[in-house]
Amino acid sequence: MLWYKSLREIRTVTLVGAAAMAAACVLIVFYQQAMRASADASMTYIAYIWKSVYNSIGRDIFLILSIILGSGGLLQERGHGTSGFTLALPVSRRHIVITRAVMGYCGVLIIASVPVLAVPMASRYIGEYYPVAQTCGFFALWAACGAVFYGFAFLLAHRLEGDYIAVLLAIPSLMLYGLLINLPWLARLPMLNIFHVINGEDMPFFNEAQHLLAAPFPWLSLAVMLAVSATFILLAARRIQPLDF
Repeated sequence: MLWYKSLREIRTVTLVGAAAMAAACVLIVFYQQAMRASADASMTYIAYIWKSVYNSIGRDIFLILSIILGSGGLLQERGHGTSGFTLALPVSRRHIVITRAVMGYCGVLIIASVPVLAVPMASRYIGEYYPVAQTCGFFALWAACGAVFYGFAFLLAHRLEGDYIAVLLAIPSLMLYGLLINLPWLARLPMLNIFHVINGEDMPFFNEAQHLLAAPFPWLSLAVMLAVSATFILLAARRIQPLDF
């Protein structure tokens, strides 16, 4: 029952988000000729896909949707007067929060997986080629980096009551993080810059000349990001425990 309830809560955002991501990928591919012709400098098709999907429109859509998926929780239900039903279920509050977190992250993974098939299939349709291995690599980057954004929004949603407060605070907070991470003493630690890790920009695992992911892949850094996200979720669960509903 709890899993089904959590699924219903994230279903609309996930389906609409996946459809929006698919539409963005297809349009980017179909209009590639006009966009590349109007660019300041000539670029290969692979470079165009990286710049448009993984370093611009697609990435931005994904990050915003990850934050939105993380913005729901018991505090928002309390505002709507529906938390009583959820709390009446024969499970602990911790279990409720973690179930909601896992289901929401599944939505993040679904949206992150859309370009894995959409980009190569649309590319093939117009007679171009984009490696599936590359889309799978970017899926791994999006899954880990998106988890941090999702977890941060999830924590905010369980500390502050209001339908949109988590989103409204998460986005400027992450923009501030983007500014701070470019400070000279932090810029020397490139793996701390999630905005670069998510698309490979200036990373040792990314070939800037070919705009392709290359070995060695940063599995340890991605694992750390997942651990950070899990910490955010556990803190959210701990925050909910003593509250009166």
